[in-house]
Amino acid sequence: MTQPRVSVEELEAVICQMPEAFTILDFADAFAERFPARWQQLVERYGLYGSGTRYSALTYLSNRLSSYSKRKTPGLLEPMPVGWKPDEGRYLRRTTPEERQRFGSPWIAVYHRRESATEEGTR
Repeated sequence: MTQPRVSVEELEAVICQMPEAFTILDFADAFAERFPARWQQLVERYGLYGSGTRYSALTYLSNRLSSYSKRKTPGLLEPMPVGWKPDEGRYLRRTTPEERQRFGSPWIAVYHRRESATEEGTR
């Protein structure tokens, strides 16, 4: 099995500094600040939304966060629900015009840290 381009340790380092609820755009900004070289590798590999590709660096990070939230050993995120329903709620909301321009979708996932995420992340 190949290694992911972004490690669990890198994900957790950024998750620990995030607010209780955050979007992929919030996460990507924090990730790019904390790991600029790794972010640049993702952008070079996948591009950004609007660069002629449907799968972007944001898509990659979003998929990694979703998979991380559903792993068997609980991590720092609450599990994302399975399936996609375009209804506002705890885990999904409509994008703002600025978010839609940057992300491309009228909907955006909202990730939630577990209550003990900051303590666990410092282990």
